[in-house]
Amino acid sequence: MALIKRIKAESAVIVVPDDARISRRADDLAYFLGVGATRLVELPSRPEPDEALFQPKSRERRAAALERLLRDKKTSAIVVTSLAALRQFIAPAAEYRARALHLEPGAEIAWDDLLARLVAIGYRRVETIKGRGEFAVRGGTLDVWPATETGARRLEFDGERLERVGVLELADGRALESTDDVRLWPWAEILDDPTTRAAVVKRVKEKGAKEYAKSGGDLPDTWAGYAYETTLLDLAGKGALLVLDGEEPAPAAVLDEAAAKPAGEVVEVVPRIAPLAMTEEALRKAVAAHPFIVLGERAAKWLPKPKKSIDLAGQELTIETGRTGRVLEQAKTWVERGDELCIVTAKRSRIAGHLRALGLEPKKGSNVYVDRGALGRGFSLPKQGLHFICDAELFGEAATAEDVLPSFEGEPITLKELAPGDYVLHAVHGLARYGGVREETILGEKRELIELSFAGNDRLLLPLSAIDVLSRYESRATGVVVALAKMGDAVEQKRSAARR
Repeated sequence: MALIKRIKAESAVIVVPDDARISRRADDLAYFLGVGATRLVELPSRPEPDEALFQPKSRERRAAALERLLRDKKTSAIVVTSLAALRQFIAPAAEYRARALHLEPGAEIAWDDLLARLVAIGYRRVETIKGRGEFAVRGGTLDVWPATETGARRLEFDGERLERVGVLELADGRALESTDDVRLWPWAEILDDPTTRAAVVKRVKEKGAKEYAKSGGDLPDTWAGYAYETTLLDLAGKGALLVLDGEEPAPAAVLDEAAAKPAGEVVEVVPRIAPLAMTEEALRKAVAAHPFIVLGERAAKWLPKPKKSIDLAGQELTIETGRTGRVLEQAKTWVERGDELCIVTAKRSRIAGHLRALGLEPKKGSNVYVDRGALGRGFSLPKQGLHFICDAELFGEAATAEDVLPSFEGEPITLKELAPGDYVLHAVHGLARYGGVREETILGEKRELIELSFAGNDRLLLPLSAIDVLSRYESRATGVVVALAKMGDAVEQKRSAARR
């Protein structure tokens, strides 16, 4: 993450040798990213060749990944994919977005046009829907299971006007609660229109496949290479950082096609042709056009030669651990000499407060980063002037994945979000009223303290550095007087429960 920020990359594409390692690598990244793991997108390769036109499990994973990658470009993504997926051709981003249907109650659309568009983006008409990518029609009602939804939807029309969108219960065919809208993301990866079909007809060499494409038959996703010239690298953008595992992928298993075909099959409805993918030379040039990092000691033969080598040889930190103040004072000397400091901690707000007290401002554009996450141990990359500190050094004990997840009291707040009189939740004592910040002299040292009021006359002065134990309290009811907690009640309740 520090390297992504350092080169100002818009997004990142992590490439592993094969599909089997995608989830494992994504799980590793999720552990370190903590709450930032929502940016992760897993994109496996498209099975090639297809044994049938419809492969639900494969399409579900890829459709969900492509939607997350293309639907919202405001937030950058971290895509974990395989070398095979990187080489495959897919439809351009503009075509995907243009084909997706977004329908809300009140929208008007011609009935025949709606059904034709569903077919064009890969949805299959059936009598009764059972899975994603299927739709059924009964009078003015359309049942459909969107490619990226966990359940089916029922669209009720009055003529050409959409009156209602409801969640469909497949067990009894009833439409349950209404929803605000429905998004129908393409189910097929090769989008059927005259331009796409003409491209396939022009590029396919096999006579049988050419005649099949001319006849109007469904185009298999495996023919995408004959229709498009775009890849995942085009979808990610020129500013994407590539992180490539230098290891060669394991040899692909050779399928026994005779054994794979169902018994009694004598006619091949869809002609089988060799899928097209990027050549190693084309892939080498495409990768070289992006900022990229190669991991591993032995680089694969196809990889381009980096313009600049980055020495990522690390070394252990030689600092006193468990003494937060002293650790950060040592870190300050690194920053003062021009190095970059990255702190990965489960107590982000608390550490940010410590840094400000030392005159270091962790913000965008500075050489001090503080992020929520968990690392086993800190380390330094001396050749890069990068130092990583985590909870093991700051507090003497490493954070776990559970520590990083948002707790029941929510994300910590800052003083800018608070005004005297606001209600706040203290992680230990419960609901309190914020009274502002006051300055007190303790043992001859001036300190800023947060004043909190609880039930009765209970008061608490909280060090500014411990603000991460507070979160804003938002009451869902209006005009309701909330009851402040009594200090110690929550702790005593836990002890009583433990004794029982």
